[in-house]
Parts: sequence; structure tokens; C-alpha cells
Amino acid sequence: MARNTDGGRTTDDERLLTASHQRSAVSGRSSSFVQISIYATVLVAFFLRAYRLGDQNVWWDEGWSIWLSQKDLAWIALRTAMDEHPPLHYWMLHFWNFVAGTSAFAGRFLSLAFGVLTIALIYRIGKRVGARICHSESFVPQDKLREESRNCKDETLRSAQRDNGAWIGVLAALFLATARFHIWWSQDIKNYTPSIFFAFAAVWFVIQGKRQKAKGKSTISSPLASRLSLVGYALCAALALWTHYLAALVLLALNVYALVVFARAWLTADCRPLTASILAWFAANLLGALLFIPWLVLYLQNAAAWAAAPAFDFALFLKLVATVLPLGVTTNIDDYAVLTVAITALAALPVFSILFSVFRQKRRDAEHRILNTEYCSLNTAYCSLFTLIVALPPILIYLLSLTPVSFFAPKIQARYLLVLLPAYVILLALGVAFLSRLSRSFAVFAILIVLAANTFVLNDYYADRRLRDEYATLANTINAFARDGDLVLLDTDQEWPTFLYYLRAPLDWLGAPNGKAMTADEADALTRRALTRHSAIWLVAIPDALATDPQKLLETQLARVLPKQLERTVDDKRLVLYASAPRDWVNLAPENFAPQYPRAEKISDTLQLLGFDLPTREYNAGDTLRVITYWRATYPAMVSVRAAGLVTATLQMPSGDLLRYENDFAIPPTASGEFPIQVNQIELARVRVTPRTGGARVESIAQRVDYRVGDAIHLIGYDLPTLNLEPGETLNLKLYWRADRPIEKSYTVFAQIVGAQFNPRKNNPLWGQIDRAPSPPTNAWLPNEIVADAYRITIDADAPPGKYQVIVGLYDAATGARLAVDGGGNSITIGEIQVR
Repeated sequence: MARNTDGGRTTDDERLLTASHQRSAVSGRSSSFVQISIYATVLVAFFLRAYRLGDQNVWWDEGWSIWLSQKDLAWIALRTAMDEHPPLHYWMLHFWNFVAGTSAFAGRFLSLAFGVLTIALIYRIGKRVGARICHSESFVPQDKLREESRNCKDETLRSAQRDNGAWIGVLAALFLATARFHIWWSQDIKNYTPSIFFAFAAVWFVIQGKRQKAKGKSTISSPLASRLSLVGYALCAALALWTHYLAALVLLALNVYALVVFARAWLTADCRPLTASILAWFAANLLGALLFIPWLVLYLQNAAAWAAAPAFDFALFLKLVATVLPLGVTTNIDDYAVLTVAITALAALPVFSILFSVFRQKRRDAEHRILNTEYCSLNTAYCSLFTLIVALPPILIYLLSLTPVSFFAPKIQARYLLVLLPAYVILLALGVAFLSRLSRSFAVFAILIVLAANTFVLNDYYADRRLRDEYATLANTINAFARDGDLVLLDTDQEWPTFLYYLRAPLDWLGAPNGKAMTADEADALTRRALTRHSAIWLVAIPDALATDPQKLLETQLARVLPKQLERTVDDKRLVLYASAPRDWVNLAPENFAPQYPRAEKISDTLQLLGFDLPTREYNAGDTLRVITYWRATYPAMVSVRAAGLVTATLQMPSGDLLRYENDFAIPPTASGEFPIQVNQIELARVRVTPRTGGARVESIAQRVDYRVGDAIHLIGYDLPTLNLEPGETLNLKLYWRADRPIEKSYTVFAQIVGAQFNPRKNNPLWGQIDRAPSPPTNAWLPNEIVADAYRITIDADAPPGKYQVIVGLYDAATGARLAVDGGGNSITIGEIQVR
């Protein structure tokens, strides 16, 4: 026995009390650090999702969500009943619009909020799982355990174990906070982050409902042990289904898990309390189903017929799952094979830990140590639960995509796997916990690998996230000069939700059907329909119109009825106004005055700057910088508008109450850096010009050719890495160009997949096509510079098996005229592919 400093003896109780106090102090410090860590993690998650939130063009699905959310609630319900998504997300957006507006930033912020809430929720789930595992792992000699229990010191131990378990929650939250896949869809106006939050809130209530039997017996059932858990699970399950149908896959995994737990318990426990648990679980699912049935009835009455999705190679699908969950990457996935294997192995470790724990239990029993009998069952249960959530849904998604007709037959899309990510990061955190038992250094190394991989792929993600002037300038022209009785005619309607996002003017619109060849009769019918109640037509032509109406039958018919008052080209799109009378392109009507950035700058006693438009603040060298300014002049005036250090323009303006001027500046191909936009000496904004990357090298070209296109452009090579594809897959193509001299115009590249059979939907032999201006545009090419430009062409899902030619060329977007190819023709056949 050890002695006290005063000569007495120290008892075992005193030593245990001292050890308890020491543990309590360590636990207190650890608990504070855990709290700081999780708050910091949530803050990091918020900033990673808020960073560049508005710096991305609205795409089709986002435009659809914003458009639909502005309708009344009943209309939203009826429209979504005919679509592939339930209405809850659109209803939330509907009310969110009143608070934050309908901008892309505002709509994405709702997704961001649910994404950050999911980070906090995953911390709570991980903490709960970790506390159970850490508690069950604790073992001490039997006499010491009884001594501490008798002196009521086990509360300190439990506190320390909870703190240790909280680190699993912190790690899971940190992995999810920095996951590119989750950040990506937290910055999108879609229903994925709300549905994931509700689905894993249901998981949380299941875990909360687990309880122990009395007198310290092992935990077996029930998944819902309290009324709160019962109602919470049912409500969250219903909300998840009202947000996205695929949330049902997580709920199905939960029910499979519950079924296994009940089956095992039935063989080892008293059936009377087990029966009550089964009834409680059944009641929870019944309540959730009853909350969902009203929508299900409406959906079944209005649902469109679902056809089987295009066949998707199962091995490729598994590779996609293994890559997109840890890295959030959906293209060129073979380039990430090493990282994918490493992180997948870490996520698989909890499964191996089950076998390891059983082996270790036998050793401890042989050494006469106490091991809580919950260790194996709880660890097995939690690992099984989250493994089931990760493994079962992808298989079901794949099987659903193969069904000829079903309630919901989704096409294979990487984003459908997002619902699995929270369970995946919990498996990663458990894998780190398993490694820490073997070596703390291994565990730290694994954490660094995951965070380094997340950082690596995030860098590319943010680099590609930037605004481009796709529809803003065209739509703003209509917004500024539209009149009552005008109509917008989209040729084609392929991207109508995107365009309508930018269109503020309250105009009616029509669309020429995309993917359908235009005939003279259809052009005449569409023109007569457009002019039934309207006196002027704003035609918006996109590259798809060249495929459906190469002869410009619709424009010819419009020109027969109304004279052309305006025609302008912005990159690969055109805007044409057909009206009986000319318009004033300077003076604005008061109802059309809505500058993007209002200002009230007094330039002189007779001139005031009222605002300006700037579609984007990031450009590439060689791009066109468009600046629109709004003025009030009581006397004719002259001002300069310039991008300091680049270009300058002088405005000669008359007197007027509301004047609008647009200046288009060609950024020099050699420019780089940050430049202020100035009116006289007043700075309006600053734009950043990204320098050109170094030209490609001849040695990097896989297939070298030499075709002269037009007077001075040469196609000198191409890369076509994949020659055998399935319908619905994407063909990767890289073209290499060189110009003999500076090119004055910005031409558009077309790349087409042409088959021997006619495509009945398009009334031509095209089974895949992409049209866009190269980057940098042709009028920014330097003489003798090799420009490499990559294209991704999606093969039509219904393309028949056979051989297809890959054809490329250049055309003038303003006229649709193709550039001639030396030797004859206006296109180049660069290769042949096989569609299986």
C-alpha cells in the first residue's frame, strides 16, 4: 500500500478517486475541444458551400425549379404529379421566394442550408454510434470495475467515453463538410440536400430509439422505443418521400436492417417485449405511409408512363459508384483509380472490424477480463446498418433503371447516389476508428489522405465554377426594349427554363420543338400561332436550330410577315426582332428600367449615371466584355467608358430621361490580370482576365491530320480515345486547331455523330451533336498557336447498333453558313465509332 505524505496509507478508494478526478479533468478538456472542432467544421462547411455560390450559370433543372416555384401551390402539385419529382422542394422554394427572391444565389442558398444542417446531423449520428462503440470497448479488471461502480465513479468514465465517441461524429462531419459531391449539390437548386437531410433524420430517430433491456442485459430491439422516436421517424420518412422518391431506398435499407435485428432477437430473447417492438416499428412505418399516401394517389392518377432507361454497363456503374462517393468525380474516373481504391478500402474496414472484434472477445474471455456483451452486437449492428445503406440502394437504382415500365424508372445519374454519402462518410470515420486501435499514426495518415483527396478534387471544382454570358445579354436586350403585345419565340425550346430565368419582361413565349425537324407547314403553323394575338416577335435562335431547321424555314416565314428590325449575335446564339415598326434602341420606357447594379453617380450638372449591367466579372483573354450603362441627361453629353489598361469607348449621347448604351469590348488575346471598369474617372467594378494557357504541343496529338477550313484555319489533329460505346454514353473528343493569321470573326465548332440510319425524331441522320465556340474563341487565336479544345458528345439513348461517323467543322453563328473545307465540302470526317 502506498503512503500519504503525512505518513498515512493511501487506500484503493483514494487512488481510484484521484484517477477519477484526473479522468474528469482530461474529459473536460477533451469535451471543450470536441465542441470547438464541430463548430469549426460546421463553419467550414458553410463557407465551402457559400464560396462562389452564385458564380455558375443556371442550368435546365435549376431554371425549371425557379420557374415552377413561382406558380401557386396547387398548380405546382398538379404539374409535379406528371413529372419525376414530388412537390415539397418546390413548395419550400415558393415560400423562400417571398423571403429571398428568385435569384440563383437565393435558390441555391436553400440547398446550402439543408446541406449544412446535414453536416450537424451527421455529427450527432456519428457521436451516438461512436459513443456506443467506445463504451462497449472499455474493459478493466473485474475487481477494479466493481470498485469504481460501488463508489459511483463510472459516470466520469461514461463521460470520457462519450467524448471519445464524439470524435467519430466530428470526423464524419468533417469528411462530409469537405466532400466535393455534397458541396456540388449544396450549390444547386435541386431537391437532393433536403431529401438527404430528412432521410438521415429518420436514421437518427431509429438510432435514438434503440434501448437496453432492464438489469444490464444486451441490447436487442426496438428500433423505435418511444413515442417521440415513433413520430419523428414517421414524419421524417414522409418528408423525405415528399422531397425525392429515391429517399425510399434509405428507408428500405432501414427496414431490412430492422428485419434482421428482429429475426436475430426472436431467436435469443423473450418474445413478449419483442412483439411490442415489432408492433411499434410497424406502426411507425404505417404512419409514414399514411402521411405519403395523399401524394401517392395524386401521382398515380397523373403520372407519365416510364420507359426503361438506356442500358448501362454494370461494371462501369460499380466503378462510377466507387469513384463518385469518395471524390464526387463523374468524368475520366479511371484517372482517379488509386485514390478510389485507397478511400474505398478505408470505408470497408468497419466490415472487417466485426470479425476482428469477435476474435478479440475470445482472447479477452480467456484472460478473464470483462467485455461488455454489447460490443459485438452494437458494432455489428451499426456497421451493418450503414453498409446496408451504402450497398443496397445502388443495386436497386440499377435494377430500377432496367425495368420496362415502373412506378419510377430513373436513368442512371451519378447525382442519385448522393443520398448514400452521409452513410459512406460514417463508414470512413469508423474505418479511421478501427485503424486507431492498431496504430494512431495509421489513423492520422488515413485522415490526411481523405482530406487531401477532397482538397485536390475541390480545386478543380471551383476552377470550373464561373459565370458566362450565355443568355444574360440577349435576355436583357428584350427586357429593355420589349413592349406590350410582343412575344418571344425560342428556336428551339431545348433550353427554355434557362432562358426564362433571365427573361424579366412579362411576355408570352412559344418554342419550336427541339429534336424535331422543322417543315414548311410547321413553320407556317407556328408563325400563324405566334401572330394570333401578338404584333412583334423576338426570335431567339440557338445552335440546336441549325440541326432541326438548317434551311431556316421558320425565319423565312417570319420575314414574309414582318420586317426584321434587329439582329445580333452573342457567341453561338442570335436574337432577331420581327416587328412592323422600328424601335428606339437608346431611350427606355420607365417600366423597362431595371439595371443590374443601380447607381446614382452625378457626372456633371447635366448628366447622371443611373446604373450598369455586367453579365460576369471573370473573362478569358480574347473574350468579349459587354458593359451596359444607364443615364439621365438634361443636355447632350460625351463620356468615356473603358476597361482601364485594355480598351476605351466614347459615348455621344443626346438628352433623355432614361438612356441605355451597350459597349462591347474585345479583350486582347495577351491580356491578364484585374482591370477596373470606369466611366470617366468613376470606377464601376473590377473584372478579372484569366491568361491564356500555353498552346498545345504537336507531340501531344494522338491523330495528326491537316485540313484547311476557310481561308486561314487548319484542323491539325484530334484525340478520339474511345471507339466503342453504348447508346446514352458520352464520346470524348479533342480537336487541335491552328490559324495562319488573326481571325476577325468568332466561329462556332460543330461536332456530330452521323449514322447510316435516319433518326426519326430529328428527321436526319444525326444521333449526337454539340455546337459551341471554342475556348478561346477563334477571333482570339494567335497566329501559328495550337489550340486544343475538348468536346463531350452524348449519343442518343435510342441509337441503333452499328457504325457511326464523327464529323466536325466550323460555321458563322450569325448566318449559319459553314466554312468551306479545302478539297471540297464543308465538314470533315475524322473517324468512325461503333455503337454496341
